[in-house]
Amino acid sequence: MKLFNKLTVAAVGVVLGLAAIPGEANAASFGKNMVINGEFEDTKVDDNDWLRTDAGNVSGWQTTDEDGEIELWNQSFNSVNGGKGSDGKDTGNHLETNLDGIATISQTFTLAEDFGQNAIFSFDAWSRKNGTGKVSVFGSESGSLLNEAISMNGTSWTENLFKLDVFAGEEITIAFQGNEADSIDSPHIDQVFFGANNDPKFVQAAVPEPASILGILAVGAFGSASTLKRKKKQQA
Repeated sequence: MKLFNKLTVAAVGVVLGLAAIPGEANAASFGKNMVINGEFEDTKVDDNDWLRTDAGNVSGWQTTDEDGEIELWNQSFNSVNGGKGSDGKDTGNHLETNLDGIATISQTFTLAEDFGQNAIFSFDAWSRKNGTGKVSVFGSESGSLLNEAISMNGTSWTENLFKLDVFAGEEITIAFQGNEADSIDSPHIDQVFFGANNDPKFVQAAVPEPASILGILAVGAFGSASTLKRKKKQQA
């Protein structure tokens, strides 16, 4: 069974300069983003509005919602802190994890045979009312790689960043779920990234922990992987 390594905030902050993983500047270090539609931009959402739409209209993503629908926000919708989305712009979309009740939003993709064994997984999260949620990563060969509480810093966008050890060529499923049935309290997700870690300078604490076979988003205790928290700057 594969192991995943803890990251220390200090080490990652120095090496990466707290740069956003999905940016073009990091493409050489972190490879192609394996996540389809990781910024939820492929679906048209009117300015200053939100949308409930069939999951088939949100490329790459599936849901367990009983109506098969997903909720997206335009980044100019809602003036509360964080409403602009994690890139601080008035364009684009982000995901709200729960629509009418607790649901799991997931995506599965296959790693290339030359992907390597080291991966970076990151996403940004925010909640209107300090709601909580779970994030999970499962490998077809690795088993459960991650089963964590989503980390959020109050009502500001927070980056969650993990270094994972994987098998090249395996299928990876990433999944998000809010804990509260009321969607007002569920986490919002943006800038989802999963890519190869090709940066030899990427420093991690040498504290590996065995991944447990909990299955995807199993109810119960979470793993203890460390999360890099970064409060996102919001533009006025």
